[in-house]
Amino acid sequence: MQSLQIDPSVIPPYSLLLLAVTLLAVGMGVFIVYQAYQGYRRSNRRQMLFLAAGLALITVVSPIASLLISIAGLQFRLDLIVYTLYSPLVSNSIKIVGIGCIIYSLSLRSHS
Repeated sequence: MQSLQIDPSVIPPYSLLLLAVTLLAVGMGVFIVYQAYQGYRRSNRRQMLFLAAGLALITVVSPIASLLISIAGLQFRLDLIVYTLYSPLVSNSIKIVGIGCIIYSLSLRSHS
């Protein structure tokens, strides 16, 4: 079985900047999601759980999915359509589900 290795010579220098910014944004997203989840654990309210899930999808899952698709594109030398259609389609679909979770959390009535 061949291990997945990326040849550093095929990685454009600006990609490292993009990687650093993406990882910083994901790290900040993880912090926000953790705080929302802690709010859910303290209050035991479903609103906070759906808010945390929506924020996780938007700020953590979506950027990581885009990053993984880009890495796969570099590794396997995929066609341009992967970057111009599939990556945005996957990322935006995840964001739509996340926004739906947030909207649902805002529409729930509190039982307390």
